[in-house]
Amino acid sequence: MKFAIFMRKLLKIAEFFAMIIVAKRMEVTDMLTCKETKAVQSHIIMYPHLNAHRTLFGGQLMQWLDESGGISAVRLSRSGVVTASIDHLDFLHPLEHGHAVCIESYVSGVGHRSIEVFSKAIGENLITGERYLANTSFMTFVVKEKGLALPAIQPETEEEVYICSGYNERRAKRETQIKQSIDLAKNISLKLK
Repeated sequence: MKFAIFMRKLLKIAEFFAMIIVAKRMEVTDMLTCKETKAVQSHIIMYPHLNAHRTLFGGQLMQWLDESGGISAVRLSRSGVVTASIDHLDFLHPLEHGHAVCIESYVSGVGHRSIEVFSKAIGENLITGERYLANTSFMTFVVKEKGLALPAIQPETEEEVYICSGYNERRAKRETQIKQSIDLAKNISLKLK
């Protein structure tokens, strides 16, 4: 009997501390700089990464972009995120076998539960040292935990200011696109014919 009473009291104490932890996480946190969310990955383009043209397969680059972008989103939220969309995925220059690719990602906008991440892929011919912009993209991640307050983002460099200044316009376009995607999905048949 005493053990059962002790366990109930212990459970109430644990619930109390759990509520404090949740309340702390839900408080508005400070602003973060883009740099504080930056993720950087480097890879050498090798045979398993190639397409039929002997350049980097686009799907491989998309995987690396998604991984890097996810790291940036989690650095801002300190919580689990899922990829909601990949927008403006622009392949600007092929990445050739033997070249290196450096992917840089950072948060470029913050909503209630959504986090926009800008990523760029910079190719490099390791023999000549020539560097080139191979890809840019914007990705949206959604925080899985509801009610979590997200910090605002503060750009510092000229690039970050330019990228972040377009966030509201891109977000408005995304919201329109989401409505169109929902409408499209309602009209897609799932029947095999």
